[in-house]
Amino acid sequence: MSTDIFGQGVNIAELLDAPNAEVLAKNIVNGVLARSILVYASAAERSATMTGAAAPVEGMHCYLKDTKRLYEYHGSVWRQVSSLTQQGSVNMSWSNANQATANVTFPFAYSSAPAVFTNIATGTGTVSRWSSRAYNTSTTGFTVLLYAPDPAILSSGAAVPVQWFASLN
Repeated sequence: MSTDIFGQGVNIAELLDAPNAEVLAKNIVNGVLARSILVYASAAERSATMTGAAAPVEGMHCYLKDTKRLYEYHGSVWRQVSSLTQQGSVNMSWSNANQATANVTFPFAYSSAPAVFTNIATGTGTVSRWSSRAYNTSTTGFTVLLYAPDPAILSSGAAVPVQWFASLN
């Protein structure tokens, strides 16, 4: 048998090898899968499956459905290599006020409260000097707050887009 041209150690049958379709298929499938992103329901399922000849080797990657995250094997431990992120925007309107709020619901719930960042995408006049922040952050959403730099100055805004980004490491 020879190996692949990429130096990845995938065994490939040669013409002089004894014909064996099962060995041929297993060598190709196992060689490719070990270098793919494996998918498991949870870390427990991953641990139960990856034993013996299927034990993980350094550089393997897997995705866990329960955490919705990608992991890489570092010789003795699986390390998370991706954050769980979501983003979106909400249009906000208000009249004669120095602040405005809106509730935002995440497209899907997090396992714990994420960090949320907000940005006023555009604003004209006095609204261009306003700021934004998130508060009351939970696993399912947050409240966005827009506020004037000077509470004594009231203004109005119509369909002001506020972008948001949420991340859970």
